Amino acid sequence: MNRSEFFTKLEQGLSKVSKEERDAALNYYHEYFDDAGPENEQRVIEELGSPVQIAARIKADIAVKQLDEDTKPSMKKGISAVWLVILAILAAPIALPLAIGAAALGIGLLAALIGVIIALVAGVAAFFIGGVVVIAAGIAVMATSVPTAIFSIGVGLLALGGSILIGILVVLAARGIFGSMAKIMNKQLNKKSKGDDINE
Repeated sequence: MNRSEFFTKLEQGLSKVSKEERDAALNYYHEYFDDAGPENEQRVIEELGSPVQIAARIKADIAVKQLDEDTKPSMKKGISAVWLVILAILAAPIALPLAIGAAALGIGLLAALIGVIIALVAGVAAFFIGGVVVIAAGIAVMATSVPTAIFSIGVGLLALGGSILIGILVVLAARGIFGSMAKIMNKQLNKKSKGDDINE
């Protein structure tokens, strides 16, 4: 592989990244090659590794950086960041069993978190619907027993309010968890990559 092929593959790997981020990354690596000089082109290519690995790492870093900068990151962005970090781990130049283990752990954690969130959302929805049903029952018995109706409506309103509060807390917790998970995995990937560079 020569410098031109390296940059063609790197640019292809960064095709879905914003133009500004892509240009910054390409400029950085062009300067890296320029500083080394044309006579060291092959050494630099071996030192840097595969452009696919570099592109995966850059995309993971960008996703985590965007989570840091976003004041209200969505759950979808958090999940996307986690997936990009998992893909970067799979593309990283580390031992295959270690990469597969790290990716499997990440996918397992992600699946478990999504399962817990779905269960919590279903519980909140059931609680909300139960509140509506109890309010409706209270209104239905209003003519026969006013105290029972008032009690039922009160319990129903309490259930509605509690379900809304718990729903908000679940969404906030999910955003925080997915964002933190992506940051931790990306930090470990970068630490491992730097360790590989030092060993080389």
